[in-house]
Amino acid sequence: MKEIVINKGRLKQDEITHVVDKARIVLRNDDNEIVLTRFGRVYFLPGGKMEFGETPTDTIKRELKEETNINILLDDIEPFVLVKHYLRDYESGDGEIVNRLINTYYFTGFTGKDDIEYFNLTLKEKQDDLKGFFIEMDEAIELLKEYNKDNPKATYLATETLKVLDEYNTLNIK
Repeated sequence: MKEIVINKGRLKQDEITHVVDKARIVLRNDDNEIVLTRFGRVYFLPGGKMEFGETPTDTIKRELKEETNINILLDDIEPFVLVKHYLRDYESGDGEIVNRLINTYYFTGFTGKDDIEYFNLTLKEKQDDLKGFFIEMDEAIELLKEYNKDNPKATYLATETLKVLDEYNTLNIK
């Protein structure tokens, strides 16, 4: 598995005050479009935080099933890339400022489903109108390059997602 390190704030290991583990997926359909998720003012690949005792594989399957009712076929049970994203002075959900390391395991997978249903969303996901949609890869890349540079969360997720999609494109998955 390839590892990508993003550390613009040049955080050192002993400066990290908060670690989060996540799993996300580059999920494509029969038309070779991928799913991109919009949450509030931010775009990213579908997935979420790992719960205690979960593996990255467990997390990606649970997140997609509980939020979208999509059953996936993973190309491999191992992620193709791990992104270690260091964020200095990151504002967490409760407003606390932390030095955060986010470890995100990215998978590749397939779904034959063209529509996305929403079921078990949290109140925050409902309020911020969490939505996923199929989009051509080139369009997704253009959207991420141009989207909301004034929002730090949007910027860090766009930077990460673009690097992951670039790595995904080297895999030549059909």
